[in-house]
Amino acid sequence: MKFRTEFTPVPAGFSLNPEKPVILLGSCFADNITQRMRFCRWDARNPFGVLFNPLSIARAVTLSLADTDPRQEILDSTFESDGICHSWLFDSKKSAESAADVAVNILDSIRDFKRTIETSEALFITFGTAWCYFLNKREDYVVANCHKQSQQLFTRRCIDIDAIAAVWIPLLEEIHRRYPQLKIIFTVSPVRHLKDGFTGNARSKATLILAVEKICDSLGYCSYFPAYEIVNDDLRDYRFYASDLAHPSEMAVDYIWDIFKATYVDERGNQLLKEGEKATRRSQHRSIINV
Repeated sequence: MKFRTEFTPVPAGFSLNPEKPVILLGSCFADNITQRMRFCRWDARNPFGVLFNPLSIARAVTLSLADTDPRQEILDSTFESDGICHSWLFDSKKSAESAADVAVNILDSIRDFKRTIETSEALFITFGTAWCYFLNKREDYVVANCHKQSQQLFTRRCIDIDAIAAVWIPLLEEIHRRYPQLKIIFTVSPVRHLKDGFTGNARSKATLILAVEKICDSLGYCSYFPAYEIVNDDLRDYRFYASDLAHPSEMAVDYIWDIFKATYVDERGNQLLKEGEKATRRSQHRSIINV
């Protein structure tokens, strides 16, 4: 008798080399996988921090690919609140005491992205939610983070499949033209956005999954890793969530990481990851002893 339907990983039609860098963009789930990679000494970068919606992720990439200096657009995105400057285009990790400092932080991230993507083997893009916040004074201006500002400043709406595909398909065509070596892999974050309500969260995730399907069907060099489905259709239990009942637990992320490795890393690559993990543990052990 079976009490659970388990996901069976299938190796992708390619293997990633842990000796080559990768870039991960998007929601906090991308951060979780980045941490696992870096723990194994894989050069994994998430230069833009946490970005939840597809339009904001695309905006960050577009800024980075621009042939013109993005500084003015970055400065135009800043505002001051309680003595701290923020950017509507990025999360609070880019915030600083002045707009100029915010611009420096963002430009550093852009340079990191541009420098890394030249030699990267893969670009992972994780969509978190289809719900977007638009500034009321600039109706077409989507914000990446509300920075705890009054909700009266925003109009909130769920973007549709076509809107996501319309932004991402030409952007990915440009990325592929510039960096044809890149494997482009989408995921949908398994993090539950409970503030959207059960129905709102379900519709949002369905929109993201169908948008990714449309993108991948249009562009043969894009593929999908089912992180969302692994949590919801394989694990399917609150014991695999953190105490907020929204984010996957460490155990769940470890489980996804194992499936990720089985999908994208061959025997030699897995050996490199094991050696990298051992090196990190030795380094941490020495640091504890030195303290």
